[in-house]
Amino acid sequence: MFKKLAFTLLMTTMVFSASAAGPSQSQDKAQAAGAGTVQAKTADQLYPVEVNGKYGFINGKGTVVIEAVYDSYGYSGIPGGTVYVEDHAAKKQYYFSSAGTKLFEYKLRDAGILYNDRALYTAKVQPAGGAAATRYGYIDSQGKVAIQPIYVRAFQFSEGLARVNMGKASGYINTKGELIVPYRYSLTSDFSDGMAAVALAVGGKYGYIDTTGKLRITPRYDYATPFSDGVAAVYVNGKYGYIDKTGNYLIKPQFSMAQPFSEGLAFVERNGVTFYINKKGAKVIQGFTAGGLFKGGLAPASPGQRFGFINTSGRFVVKPQLYWAHSFNGELAEITMLVPDTREEIRGYMNRSGTIVWPPASELPGGVVKP
Repeated sequence: MFKKLAFTLLMTTMVFSASAAGPSQSQDKAQAAGAGTVQAKTADQLYPVEVNGKYGFINGKGTVVIEAVYDSYGYSGIPGGTVYVEDHAAKKQYYFSSAGTKLFEYKLRDAGILYNDRALYTAKVQPAGGAAATRYGYIDSQGKVAIQPIYVRAFQFSEGLARVNMGKASGYINTKGELIVPYRYSLTSDFSDGMAAVALAVGGKYGYIDTTGKLRITPRYDYATPFSDGVAAVYVNGKYGYIDKTGNYLIKPQFSMAQPFSEGLAFVERNGVTFYINKKGAKVIQGFTAGGLFKGGLAPASPGQRFGFINTSGRFVVKPQLYWAHSFNGELAEITMLVPDTREEIRGYMNRSGTIVWPPASELPGGVVKP
């Protein structure tokens, strides 16, 4: 009844632009569908669910907000963020607020997810003396054009800025379409924690700029990941280490894998052994083969075969009985359960007390582990 959706509990890395990130690409986490019935209102967070091959959304209590009658969906996963659903028969997608209120409709696959009240859209333009070409612009939360489609490449807004290309070089605009950071970089990232990683040339070193465009950390890293919790993992000579916002090393490069810091802890690998460290580089939690980000004091972790949730002391709050578990996003975490004696995997959501809020208990097959 419930199909598996893939999860990944790997190191969070930054995807640099090599081609245009159009509305229907990876920014749209899974794509979407039609105009359904709003059954309830929610505070500020929606979560996608699948029923019999159709998609809808629930709130943090597991209450259906947008019925699962659509063909696909898109959402940012940000608290308070809007979502959209797709109706393939009508060739439209419908945007909803986090309270389940319909905002507007748009032509199918011509626009993406709203970030900072701006969504990418595509249009065919006819440059003077040139052939028709696809260009990118932005619509607002009412579906109206906010920034004209003039960009060869464009990406989602993050912290009020979006990276765009007029030619080969990348710069950053604000939500009014004003150029804040000139077109000078070959590789760029979204802003995170007030910083963005940039490189002047493909194959060159990475550094960081702030939201004014000022170069804060001189390019000197082979690879650079987003800042989080005031810290960023950087790659130098085949190893990861961590720097602060001045570019000074908090922990020198020594890890073969390094996740972002969250709530003062990061999951790393060194010499084939995985563990959590603090910002001094000290091992503080050991004995896990997989681990995720801490959100609200809990992180998914596995001692071997199954996943559960641990607290910042490394103690299991939810026993490792799940086939898979993702970090919490708001009140819920995505989980995967196995149906006994089958290969069927059921995607669901768990709250912080360890209660499965979706699928409803009455719809879970017999024998499914219920932590």
